Amino acid sequence: MADAALRESWSRTLRYLAASRFYLDEHLKHPEAVKAEQEMNHYLYHNELGLALECAADLGALAAAPSEYWRELQLAAEEMGLAEDAVRLLSYQTRRSSGPLCGR
Repeated sequence: MADAALRESWSRTLRYLAASRFYLDEHLKHPEAVKAEQEMNHYLYHNELGLALECAADLGALAAAPSEYWRELQLAAEEMGLAEDAVRLLSYQTRRSSGPLCGR
């Protein structure tokens, strides 16, 4: 059984990942975005937070997420101690807020 500090960290991470979804359109237009969201939710329900973060990053890319979305993912990565992922997400957030990527 996980100790109290670890459970609290999982709860914070879950809140960041769940909150990120509210920065996207209610009805996702891209079928692959819908699939990424379904997979993210599956992993969240099973406390597979690292896999949920990966799906959330895919979802954000497919849905052309705003910088606020990426900030929530960055906070989740930091909470999980994934410094490299946090830097990657911050980089994407910064570029995204200055304009679309790859012609999107």
